[in-house]
Amino acid sequence: MVGFDIPFAFVASGLLTSRARGQRPDLAMLYCGAGVAVPGLAFLEKYPDWDWQYFVDPNSLPIGSSALFLTAIMCAGWAGTKVRAHSLKWVWAVAGLLGLFCLFTLPRTLHVGTIAQYQAGEAPFISLDWLIFGLPWFAISGAVGGFAIWGGERARRAKKP
Repeated sequence: MVGFDIPFAFVASGLLTSRARGQRPDLAMLYCGAGVAVPGLAFLEKYPDWDWQYFVDPNSLPIGSSALFLTAIMCAGWAGTKVRAHSLKWVWAVAGLLGLFCLFTLPRTLHVGTIAQYQAGEAPFISLDWLIFGLPWFAISGAVGGFAIWGGERARRAKKP
């Protein structure tokens, strides 16, 4: 989801970089690219109305909007690694706001359909098709995230306090 992925990239990269004591910010950026942006683009392509959470009609967006989404994710990830160096409090503040956003948009998230279906109250509840489509993308995201955590932990342990 567009509204989730961008701040999530900020929070994830900030926390990954923090846990690694500032070592290997490249792993946080790898996660933002391959673990957040790529699955996010897949969902944006397959379920565009849902991905915009019915706030925006994706058909009204200009060509190249997906590239802007990818750019925003990568910039948010980079910002998370940089902000973490100055104050981890900002990363936690964005995490809290993201949690509130998730609570606020939960009813929208649980229904996957077109914007017209959602506005008419007819968007179906998350389907098996959505879960089957998402499973490999969630696995890729988890694998890349696990690799980033593992690499960050190795770098953290190698850096003596």
